Amino acid sequence: MKKLLFICCLSVLSIGIGAQNKAPQPPQVPVRNYLQPDTIRVNRLIAFAEKEKTTSSALASFQEALGLSRQLTYKSGEARALMGLGYYYRFRGDYKESLIYTRQAQQLFRQLDDRLNQISCLYNLGFVYYGQGDFTQAMTHSFEGLRLAETMQNQKWLTLINSQLGLASMIVGEYTKAKQYLDRGMLLATKAGDKEGAAFCLNGLGRLAGAQSKWLEALQHFERQMTLAHEAGNERLVTLGQVRSAEMNERLGRYAEVFSVGRLGLRRLKQMEDVGNIPLIEVIFARAFLHTGRPDSAMVYGRASLRASQRSGTKQIIHDASDILAQASAQLGRYEDAYRYQTLFTAYKDSLSTQDIVRRTAALQYTYELDKKQSQIRLLTRNEQLSQQRSQQQKLLLVGALVALAVVAGLSVLLWRNNQQKQRANAQLQRQQEELQAAQSQLIQREKMASLGEFTAGIAHEIQNPLNFVNNFAEVSAELVGELGTAQKSPDRDAALEADLLAYLSQNLCKIREHGGRAARIVQGMMEHARPSTGERQLTDLNALCDENLRLAYHGQRAKDPNFEVKFTTNFDSDLGLVPVVPQEIGRVLLNLYTNAFYAVSQQAARHENGYQPQVLVTTRRRNGQVKLRVRDNGIGIPEAIQEKIFQPFFTTKPAGEGTGLGLSLSYDIVTKGHGGTLSVESQEGKYTEVIVSLPVSKAEQEDKSYSYF
Repeated sequence: MKKLLFICCLSVLSIGIGAQNKAPQPPQVPVRNYLQPDTIRVNRLIAFAEKEKTTSSALASFQEALGLSRQLTYKSGEARALMGLGYYYRFRGDYKESLIYTRQAQQLFRQLDDRLNQISCLYNLGFVYYGQGDFTQAMTHSFEGLRLAETMQNQKWLTLINSQLGLASMIVGEYTKAKQYLDRGMLLATKAGDKEGAAFCLNGLGRLAGAQSKWLEALQHFERQMTLAHEAGNERLVTLGQVRSAEMNERLGRYAEVFSVGRLGLRRLKQMEDVGNIPLIEVIFARAFLHTGRPDSAMVYGRASLRASQRSGTKQIIHDASDILAQASAQLGRYEDAYRYQTLFTAYKDSLSTQDIVRRTAALQYTYELDKKQSQIRLLTRNEQLSQQRSQQQKLLLVGALVALAVVAGLSVLLWRNNQQKQRANAQLQRQQEELQAAQSQLIQREKMASLGEFTAGIAHEIQNPLNFVNNFAEVSAELVGELGTAQKSPDRDAALEADLLAYLSQNLCKIREHGGRAARIVQGMMEHARPSTGERQLTDLNALCDENLRLAYHGQRAKDPNFEVKFTTNFDSDLGLVPVVPQEIGRVLLNLYTNAFYAVSQQAARHENGYQPQVLVTTRRRNGQVKLRVRDNGIGIPEAIQEKIFQPFFTTKPAGEGTGLGLSLSYDIVTKGHGGTLSVESQEGKYTEVIVSLPVSKAEQEDKSYSYF
């Protein structure tokens, strides 16, 4: 499913325009008390174009309506025509043009104070930025549209934007959030009897099930989508449901159903001139023909899909079509074509892997920014409540002072002065609190960015080795293929030589696959690190986690200081077993401990000219329901006077600019509050430092607990 996930999601996102056409149209700001014949023509042109959606006649009608509206200074018509062009170009994958027209329409709708059509523009901009891979901008526009729809209590747009957010969350792998958004949209549509809105949400639920390899459940959602869309009169949504049903039937091996429902969808897509989705159904047909032993037909549809996707620049379809064509060519004995298509497939596979990492990183960045804003809002709300409580207390004091004024006038003056001093002190305390909060946010961000930089440098160094092996063996294999071809063309063919060449070639291909798999595992590991933590404990091979992060930290240090050398040794308990932890969070703790150890030995090396050998030892042991993890270095050590302070936030012994003082503090919270363990340190200045992490693994302590130490 991953092969088609990203482009399939983007193509389904394009169905959102149907909502704009079927949703109740916003009231237009009248230019006059009545419509002139020319303005009526503008409205008819736009209505016709919205019905045609993706055809060339729709483009011509939108352009004619735009020109006529500008001649008449008919701002409402001009804005609607611009918005229609924005949707038209997005459907065809031309995001640059779509962005230009939609921005212009948004500006005019703001001037007209037309908030309903502003939501439509934000909805389209969200899909445009998703298509361009800018997830921060995309989600910003989606949430702005959701806020406007909530202020207007517009059920139709609330349904559509929740569906949009569900699809976007699914693309970045946030399946739980995706389900929440789609269920929310489905509930709104069901309560309102909105069959079209429910069809959109069913499409998203089908995509979500497909992303999790639940093919039969996905097919059931798409079949319900087609039924509701037909009852609502949205034939475009019916057609796209047919495309998705064909895809799920192909996954289930129901090839007769693939061709039956898929041909209906393809015929309708061609009638609509929907160039964005035609390559998708063609690649589905190509794969089905390949699996049913008809490589010739697979070649026909695969080539058509490849040509169309190369024109539009759709990387996922190019990737899938070239893979199918390589397999079909090999079955037909066309090995030169198979090699050419396989080369194209490999190139786009690497590109899509990079694109997936960028997408997840962008989503991670946006989630972090959103969580930070929400935390600030909660803090400000709490401060406001405290301020109200203080104000109420001050009022009570003032009433008491007035009552006592008849007895002792001097006491009331004293209380008033005391009250003024408290207000000034509270104001000063609040300002200091705001300044501290801002400083904390900046330092936390610096710590996260520094960790990300070290992590990325380690990954780049780690992945270079298998890639070098793959390149070297590929070059040797190419030479062997050339020698084999020469030997076969020779009049005096040597069977033994050919057998040797084939054996060498087979060995090289095995090596290429071995090291390619290694590179894939490294990339998978990086994606696991980049994925936001769910806070749920998993049974984890702690020895492997320690070893992986040790090497990443070492390569990160080497990236900063190429001359850095250290002897690191591991002494892992072979009977350790699986340990219930949150692997992403414990990985962050390990990276921090290793980084500190490498820093300590590098500082010690700078003080000794000869005879000093930097060493780091990592040990794991399981005893009496506890797992103890020790990281020991022979670095500069920690002075006894400051050992009690090292776990305090913002405390650091590093020079200014080299550390935030948050690493050990965050690690302490992860181990103690997140996992119910302990984190301690033993050190002798100038000799060594040993950090001990103790984690509970007894049956009673393995129960699932909420993980909310932040």
